[in-house]
Amino acid sequence: MAAAEVAGDKMKTAPDRTVFLGLLARTITSGFAGAALAPSKHRAAGATLGIGAAIGSSYLGLATRKWAMRRWGQTTTGFVEDAIVFAAAMMITNAKRKRF
Repeated sequence: MAAAEVAGDKMKTAPDRTVFLGLLARTITSGFAGAALAPSKHRAAGATLGIGAAIGSSYLGLATRKWAMRRWGQTTTGFVEDAIVFAAAMMITNAKRKRF
């Protein structure tokens, strides 16, 4: 899914990330990831946080990306966005977990 996202993000015909099916897929996968990364006693909270992050970042990210595309173009902003997301994901998944 990540490879498809990276490739599709650069296409001029790619739909906005807030289109229903795309947003649904982001929401489901983010909820699952949030639950998987959360301590076992806090899976529901992790899923909720993941879902909230997916929805919020989809709308905020779309507005930011549209602004940036007017200045730097679609392909450049797509690569920058992917680099930011990849770096954030690496920081989150490699963070030391506190024991609850």
